[in-house]
Amino acid sequence: MTIGISKLTTQDIDAVDALMKRHAKWLGFLPREALRSYLEKGGVYGAKTEKGVLIGYLLYAKNRRRFRLTHLCVAEEFGKQGLARQLVDTLKQSATSQKAIELHCRRDFPAHYMWPKLGFIPIGEKPGRSLAKQPLNHWYLTLAPNDQLSLFQAKITDETLDVIIDSQVFFDLEEPESDRSRPSKALVSDFLIDSLNLWITDELFVEIDRSEDSTGRRASRQRAEFRKIEYDPNSVGHFEGGLCRLLPTNTLSQWSDIRHLAKAAASDVDVFVTRDQALLNKAVGIADVTNLHVLHPTELIIRLHELSESKSYISAPVSGITLEWRRLSSRDHPDDLFDQFRIQGERKGVFREKVNSFLARPDQFECQLLWWGTDAMALRVRSNSSGGILSVPFARAASSGDRSLFERYLITDTIYRAVEEDHNMVEFGENSVPPSLKAHLLAAGFTKCSESFVRFCFSRCLDRQEAFAVISGLSPPSIENYRKMPDIELERHCSPMSLATEQKYFLIPIRPGYAISLVDIHQSAYNLFGGEINVLLSWDNVYYKRKTHHHVLKPPARILWYVSGKKQIVAVSHLDDVEVGPPKALFRKFKKLGILDWQDLYEMCDSDTEREIMALKFSHTFPFPHPISLAEFRLICEKDGVRPWVQSPLQIPMTTFQELFQIGYSARS
Repeated sequence: MTIGISKLTTQDIDAVDALMKRHAKWLGFLPREALRSYLEKGGVYGAKTEKGVLIGYLLYAKNRRRFRLTHLCVAEEFGKQGLARQLVDTLKQSATSQKAIELHCRRDFPAHYMWPKLGFIPIGEKPGRSLAKQPLNHWYLTLAPNDQLSLFQAKITDETLDVIIDSQVFFDLEEPESDRSRPSKALVSDFLIDSLNLWITDELFVEIDRSEDSTGRRASRQRAEFRKIEYDPNSVGHFEGGLCRLLPTNTLSQWSDIRHLAKAAASDVDVFVTRDQALLNKAVGIADVTNLHVLHPTELIIRLHELSESKSYISAPVSGITLEWRRLSSRDHPDDLFDQFRIQGERKGVFREKVNSFLARPDQFECQLLWWGTDAMALRVRSNSSGGILSVPFARAASSGDRSLFERYLITDTIYRAVEEDHNMVEFGENSVPPSLKAHLLAAGFTKCSESFVRFCFSRCLDRQEAFAVISGLSPPSIENYRKMPDIELERHCSPMSLATEQKYFLIPIRPGYAISLVDIHQSAYNLFGGEINVLLSWDNVYYKRKTHHHVLKPPARILWYVSGKKQIVAVSHLDDVEVGPPKALFRKFKKLGILDWQDLYEMCDSDTEREIMALKFSHTFPFPHPISLAEFRLICEKDGVRPWVQSPLQIPMTTFQELFQIGYSARS
């Protein structure tokens, strides 16, 4: 059927009047004389069949600046054929100086859902004249840019990055604090105030209008008013067409997504920020159609932070080029990267929101991945806290056969970092770590305190009362957990601290090839090939030696490790056990510890498998920030009257140990 659109005259008054009365429930009453006046002034477009039957009309008034639409009527049997759009498009094409079309329509009328589809925006509402006082929406359609009755007030700036946010992000700004809303809220944080400018398109008003809360609608409109961006309305249709071929159009919300994007593409802004995962999944296609960069709030924040704080994204090697910690950057953000860190039963969306809530605040949190080649093995979020506490609100190890190893290392490495940065306490949030990690925390000397696991790590010599004073100052509720501990247990729970305890103290020489995996963490990090990963990451380890000094080497004891090739004391440990026995028996018992294989032990016993050797089991190994040179060691020994022997294990007085310990940590800051 051919349908034509044309101006109506007074000769069409009966047909218009009849069609109007058929739909009077929605159109209301218009006196015949008023209708005649519209027709005489040329204010009516009609849609007629090829037989001249009137099946729809648009009745309007105009002035120099705008059209005011009074009626838009299409016969029910011809609905859903696009006649309403054709009538409005005809009116738009007739514009000369007019910049907009506006109208009022009751919210409870079916047409309320039609206006957004035709490009109209609800910019306000007022009480209606009906007995029920049903509100009337004020709808507005922009026909031309510039001179838009002050509707669009935003101007693109040169000093900051301008971005357009969608409705989800806009509503998040007023939502209570949660994992879901934090990334959006972070966009208006103080640390971004000079970097970012947020705008909206007028399509947001359609989203606001869907709320059933009239007070909320009014408040949202007021908040949005100053953020609107200018765009070219003549370009919107072009972008809508391309987006409709890419994105679903099954719901009102999906249509709004398309119009949001189309209007953003028709502006001078090229970044669109959304939490809508469906849009983010289509970001590449949207960019092809519109040249818009569609980003999650978190991704945008990370990119900005990378530009301003590039040094914080430099990797921290653990073992050569094989193992390294690296702060999460924009290239690490795809969802599939995090699948391996979810625990059983944890929904992907919930996990994503939790991680994004930390990533969105790079000024407060540092999110790090431990990379083993191309595989991410651990995820750690640390808080940039002060007051001597290193806080870890979130931590996970990847699902793999080595999960337990990397869980333990994640914990011990965090303790190492705390010591390096001269923090006195490490805190893991209880609610954000999986059960398996909690078991390893307890094994590493953490204690349960309120909603956290805490551990102290004093890198200095203290007596018992001094240690209690610091513990009380940092975490008063936890002090009772420590008061009952014997000195040696207290020292281990606060390692690398040195208490004046009744135990032995040794300097033990070690070859550089062994040290790089067992004790010399710094050397392993910056050596091209690094150390043996499984050994390097262990909290407990074993060092094999020929059977010498076995009557003297007795636990409990403290060890200073002297690397013979470097001629430096590089680390301190606790000696947990010393076992003497045939190499086969020791190798079987400690097979998972140490770096030597059976051939090494076979050579150590001079091919005599009955010849006994020693296995020194040690733990709590901490590198010295300031390795102690052989010359420094000799000076201390000379002063204390100790023979400075470094070719074999040397027992030293507690005072000498503590003096060397203090030198080793003298360059912490």
